Amino acid sequence: MLKNLQGEWKRGQNTVEMSLPVMAFEEDGVQIAYIPVLDLSGYGKTEKEALDSLYVAINEYLTYTLRKNTLFQDLKAHGWTVKKKSKPFIAPEITDLINKNEYLHDIVNTKPYSMKRVPVSMPQYA
Repeated sequence: MLKNLQGEWKRGQNTVEMSLPVMAFEEDGVQIAYIPVLDLSGYGKTEKEALDSLYVAINEYLTYTLRKNTLFQDLKAHGWTVKKKSKPFIAPEITDLINKNEYLHDIVNTKPYSMKRVPVSMPQYA
């Protein structure tokens, strides 16, 4: 089910297809889908609803950061390496984020979760 998550965001032809990790878990009876490398999450009564909510969050994130011209700055703040040539984006490793992100640290240490990778289209140049 997670592999079907794809963004609708379109702004020109310069996009980079990336595979990002998504953690799925339950908290207080609510299904959560969380992308630690962007610190974005979606939620719902079912995993599908959580993924649909995450899909909206990704699109809103891209739209907002591109409109404000802060995408690269925000990615860097989340530990990404941002370049203009070759591989324009390199996401941080989950293991590097665990001690920097309290929410992720709590998930890894206290909740049963599953992790999969999902395709996301990122703008190549903003």
